[in-house]
Amino acid sequence: MQLTPLQHLTLPTGPLAYRQTGSGIPLILIHGWRGASSHWQNTLNALADIRNVYAIDLPGHGATPPGADPLTMQGLARLVIDFADQAGLDRFDLVGHSYGAAVAVVIAARWPERVRRLVLSSMGVAGSDLERFALTQTHACLNLGLPWVRPWVAMMRPWPGPWQPALDWMSGEPATSRAFAGAFLRQLPADQAVVSEGVHEFLSTDPLSSLEIMIDAANPAFAAALAKIAAPVLLLSGDSDLVMPAAGVAALAARLADCRTVLLDDCGHMPMIEWPERFIREVRAFLTDGEVAAAH
Repeated sequence: MQLTPLQHLTLPTGPLAYRQTGSGIPLILIHGWRGASSHWQNTLNALADIRNVYAIDLPGHGATPPGADPLTMQGLARLVIDFADQAGLDRFDLVGHSYGAAVAVVIAARWPERVRRLVLSSMGVAGSDLERFALTQTHACLNLGLPWVRPWVAMMRPWPGPWQPALDWMSGEPATSRAFAGAFLRQLPADQAVVSEGVHEFLSTDPLSSLEIMIDAANPAFAAALAKIAAPVLLLSGDSDLVMPAAGVAALAARLADCRTVLLDDCGHMPMIEWPERFIREVRAFLTDGEVAAAH
């Protein structure tokens, strides 16, 4: 699959890489942990006729270098707003996948006037008070230890260079890359190039950025932001997602006032790659709902 060319701009936090295509109402796509803008290529292609689509690479992911500050969903939400401001995007639709969905929630809660419609893919919440308490305490404890380990993990940043031949082999060898991807995907793409690209992006992610996001995934800011969501929301996940199970998606739906839930059959953690046509059909219908009526 041919990728939309990368573009670059500089934000207050540093350089940022992104892909852009299409015209119309702006749409920003935010990938998840160890992901990249390339994961959205099918979505970029399919929605370009109705949206001016932007897919960004978060710091330490894809072609965006790591930033100086620790990654948090609040900081990344600010980064996306800075990106929108510099790109001249006043109001936009927003699609986030996994951790990127958490960032999208914080954006929609803090800047409700900027977000028109919100799609949260492969995202859920803890179903009980005990689970929520455990996650909050885990986040607090790991956050206390992060300043101590951060300098040591930062020393690993050059590691992909010497190991690049091994990474290239692991991602390029079909049996190995498909076994690796199978831990997250229920349906593996028939195109081996798509599998290899995804595995390569995963393995090449900056190690410190990866650690910071993994710790921040339990950030209580996400739960606090849910109560402030004013935009209509589509929850779009796989019914066989082992990372964000369907029960967590249902628990999230119960906490949102204006919400539609769609679970794709026989789908794992990356519906935009596993079932791109079904994913795009649901997103398109949700984003354009009421537009024809409004035009008349």
